[in-house]
Amino acid sequence: MLCLYVWKESKGVGFLEYSEVYANYYAKVYRQLFYMLNDPFLAEDLAQEVFLKFYQNPPGKEGSAGAWLFRVAKNLAYNYLRGEDNRKKREIKFWLLRRDSEIFHLLEEQIYVRQVLAKMDERDRMILIMKHSGYSYEEIAEVLGVKKTSIGTLVARAHRKFKEYFKEEV
Repeated sequence: MLCLYVWKESKGVGFLEYSEVYANYYAKVYRQLFYMLNDPFLAEDLAQEVFLKFYQNPPGKEGSAGAWLFRVAKNLAYNYLRGEDNRKKREIKFWLLRRDSEIFHLLEEQIYVRQVLAKMDERDRMILIMKHSGYSYEEIAEVLGVKKTSIGTLVARAHRKFKEYFKEEV
């Protein structure tokens, strides 16, 4: 027996084991939280918190355990959602402020990269694009019609040319 929980009525005092309440209501509390939050792990965490609150400060009347657990679970879920909503708003605001300056620099860099690639000959441009798109040396060799063993050298040369042109551009 984990603990006895006591409620007082005008007729006297009754007892109900904590483990009985847990066994009878845990699944209901968990489902309620899962439906409200759509996250099984979070629902489990908050259900544990509900029963911890029940253990620490049980309700006062017989038969009110279920209603009390429902209200506590609902309030914990709403508090969590409000906190999440506020956190998301703060994050969005932060990223929007940060994004504006980052996007400008990213767009500027993309323009330079495209200008440099346009200056390069077709073969070097194709090698770099394929390499940075995730193609294997074998696939690049097949497209170019060269031996696979020479692709590493060709990639290194194309990178070197790109760097030279990029320095001129910037």
